[in-house]
Amino acid sequence: MLFEPTDVVVRVALNTPDADSAEAAMAVWLPLVTELAPLAVEFEAADPAGLRRGFLAELLLVLPPAEAAGPEQVLRATTAPLIRRLGMDPGAFEVEEGLPTTLGDVHVPWEVWERRATAFGAYALYARIGADPFDVDYVDDEDDEDDDEDL
Repeated sequence: MLFEPTDVVVRVALNTPDADSAEAAMAVWLPLVTELAPLAVEFEAADPAGLRRGFLAELLLVLPPAEAAGPEQVLRATTAPLIRRLGMDPGAFEVEEGLPTTLGDVHVPWEVWERRATAFGAYALYARIGADPFDVDYVDDEDDEDDDEDL
């Protein structure tokens, strides 16, 4: 998927561990999906052998960039309202610069998530300017060297 260089592309990870059916999980998430109108929604049952239970969803959103001085500030200002809406702490949003595009994420501490202290079962949010936060289109020379040694 192609994005404009100024787009703030966000992925939101959700989990409804107490939902006993796909219908019950969708009933929890439908108001958020309707409100945010994501570009894409992925939905699946959690792996019974995995860390999470119930059902998982991931939303792919494009947010208009906020007016701010630099890439880090744009990312923070743009995502802060959504992070708050999901019941997470915008102050915990970590930004990594130095890549071709600025990348950031916020994760809910396990104990907070277990108390169901976030809205819609939100447990993580990833954001990037100009690209999907999950697209790996940059090269880290150190990692490439390590990969060659493993061969």
